[in-house]
Amino acid sequence: MPEPLKQRKRDGTSYERPPEIEAWLKKLETMEVAERLRQFATQSRKSIGHVPSEALIHFLRRAWTDGKQGDFEKIFRILMKRIEQSLCLVVSDSCMAGARGIREEIMDQFAEQIAKDCKGCTGLLDFYEIRFGKAFAAFRTSALRRIGPSAVDTVPLGTDEEDGLEISAEVEAAAADFLGGDPEKLDDPAFRLELTAAIDRLPDDQKQVIGLRLQGFQIDSKDKDIMTIARILQCDERTVRNRHDRACKALKAILQEEMHNDCRTILKTQ
Repeated sequence: MPEPLKQRKRDGTSYERPPEIEAWLKKLETMEVAERLRQFATQSRKSIGHVPSEALIHFLRRAWTDGKQGDFEKIFRILMKRIEQSLCLVVSDSCMAGARGIREEIMDQFAEQIAKDCKGCTGLLDFYEIRFGKAFAAFRTSALRRIGPSAVDTVPLGTDEEDGLEISAEVEAAAADFLGGDPEKLDDPAFRLELTAAIDRLPDDQKQVIGLRLQGFQIDSKDKDIMTIARILQCDERTVRNRHDRACKALKAILQEEMHNDCRTILKTQ
């Protein structure tokens, strides 16, 4: 039986893995080690037998606890390859200046999280066994805030959930300003492409503000330990807000123009 998780919720009850993850763990426990590792190496989510990352985290931690260094290193390499692939989608070279270095920094910081968990920070990776995509998206956002990228060309409008790209809460909140209070539009992949193209058309100073805003950065904060857009761009709050407001106004106009053009194209084809 898989060992219960150690972290507890605010009400004192223990965290529990979803039933589908528990089922995966029980199935994988019955396999020979070599077969289990072979199945772990299946990278594509569309492939039959693709093992969810929650299970990889579980067996990675178990290999360390059991002193199986060879198994630990193999699972670690497979997991980090998955993380690298997801980061290439979310922190891509076409979306962010210095993306490769940022990806490497995030991966290094995540490797440190694993090391801390192995060295006795009990329960540090528990939530990764429950919802890996959500846990890593939060970790990535926190890491980006610490790194504080100062140059953003465009931004990815999704997170790397196990079932595909999912719009993050930060993106929905930030995008509400120029979506007319209708963040559900972001569910449409075609609209996300239009929005990304619209952001590309903004002046550089406005594009930086919108890019950082969509990564979850605050415009300003009284807390000096929080990395904000004003601090990243080294300008005052009013300047950032003015750029943000001009960018939102421009995006609304661009998106409305695109919508009208699409309507005219449809009418011409009928």
